[in-house]
Parts: sequence; C-alpha cells; structure tokens
Amino acid sequence: MRNWLKLRPASFRGVPFHVEDDGPMRGRRVAVHEISGGERPMTEDLGRLATAVSVSAYVATDAADVIGLALERACDAPGPALLVLPIDAARMMHCVNCERERRKDQAGYIAYRLSFVEAGSSAGGALGGITLLRDVFDAGIAAVSSAIGGLFK
Repeated sequence: MRNWLKLRPASFRGVPFHVEDDGPMRGRRVAVHEISGGERPMTEDLGRLATAVSVSAYVATDAADVIGLALERACDAPGPALLVLPIDAARMMHCVNCERERRKDQAGYIAYRLSFVEAGSSAGGALGGITLLRDVFDAGIAAVSSAIGGLFK
C-alpha cells in the first residue's frame, strides 16, 4: 500500500516548498473556422498545447520569510529550471507567475500561487534552423541557376 503522506518534496531551482494543490493543463491548439452560411464549423488541429502547471504552494517554517524570498528570486530568474512536484515527473519549466499571499494571523506561513509553462526550444534555435534551411535552399537555387546558365553559353 502506498503511503500518500510520504510524497516527494516539491522544489523549483532547488528552492523547497510545500504543495497544497497542483494540476497540469494539457490539450490541443485548434483553429475554428466558422463558414458563412455553414451549419458546421471547420476545425484545424495546430498541434499540442504547451503544458502549463498551476501550483498552490506554501512555505511554513521559522525561516519562511527567507525561503519565500528565495522562491520569489528563483521565479524571477531568467530561463527554465527544474520543477519537482510531489506526483508529476520532474521537468524543465519556466515560472511565468509568482504571486505571494501573506496573512498577519498566519506567522511563519506564506502562500504562493505559481504558474509554470514547459520549456521548449528557444525561438532563436527554431528561427536559426529556419534561417539555415533558407540559406541551404538559396545556395541550391544559385547552384542550379549557375549550371543552367552555363548550358546556354
């Protein structure tokens, strides 16, 4: 029998926190084309949505203020980092939102609403690949044009 109270501790960029609740959002990107006079829309599958994760987190110790600030700084840092949650597999994510909620009657307890999105390839990497393909294509066209031009001299 699994001991549900002994779940893996959560962390982001190595900063530990506790999880009240968390959940991924997954799905498909779908373009809906509503045609004038049509009775049914046309849909176009544009691929998988980037996985997003919403986490209600908290730190609760005598050092909650220090750990909380460390978590906020971890969320402010650029680039993706390892997000570890109690049940999900650890994965590289960007923190896109970190909202702190502290209450005066809950000393030593600081709550956070965190939002993450999966890390993918960087735009520079994707655009760099497109640029490389375009350069190869242009070089091929130039070579073919040169060869054809040589035939008619």
